Amino acid sequence: MEGLNGMCAIITGSAQGMGKGIALGLARRGVNVALCDLKWAELQETGDQIKTETGVHVLCRKVDISKQEEVENFVKEAETEFGRIDILVNNAGIHPLKPIEQISSEEWDLVFAVNVKSDFFFAKAVLPGMRKRKFGRIICISSEAGKNGGTVAALHYAASKGAVLGFVRNLAQQVGADGITVNAIAPGRIMTAMSGAVSPKENRKFIDMSITKSLGKPEDIAYAVCYLASREASFVTAETMAVNGGTLRD
Repeated sequence: MEGLNGMCAIITGSAQGMGKGIALGLARRGVNVALCDLKWAELQETGDQIKTETGVHVLCRKVDISKQEEVENFVKEAETEFGRIDILVNNAGIHPLKPIEQISSEEWDLVFAVNVKSDFFFAKAVLPGMRKRKFGRIICISSEAGKNGGTVAALHYAASKGAVLGFVRNLAQQVGADGITVNAIAPGRIMTAMSGAVSPKENRKFIDMSITKSLGKPEDIAYAVCYLASREASFVTAETMAVNGGTLRD
């Protein structure tokens, strides 16, 4: 999209999977990207690939997004490096596949810290600059599980992704008058390491339920992000875009 060229974005959890796909999708449209993840080797490979393929400015940092100070330091560095942040994509998430009996209180808190609280940390850090410039795009990756409980989703994961939807709808109301949109994307089953953690039988159930009779690709999520991040999407906010091959029909 022409409306993306020259923008600057932060994408969390961008070493692999959907995050990598989103980073590549934005970079191929002329967006400078600041990438963070705990998987440092994979993140460096992704950053090098983006530089080679697109020539945009890339910043890579190892960040524990559950820690507010690390998030704030990363955002400050990205703003200094790029001059501004136009787009925030809160993509990072974890999904320990366990029944309720095996979920500890500590693990519950960790899932919510990574999947929800980090969205708050990043949004709070980028909003002053976005408000000052009267422009911004915040996109949070939720999940089909946040809407319907999921097919094989663990309890804490589904609950955290539902919380993301409430976060998006409320934040959108607070910042809309400043030219900032806040939206969510609710992917179905996408071909990533997360979907690879379940059995082929479970993935087959999803395929059979879908209209397209297929799993999604990271690129499918990237296309949706690129639209919501663009200047052309200025009248779309507080929305949840389903990208699921037709398994959940609103």
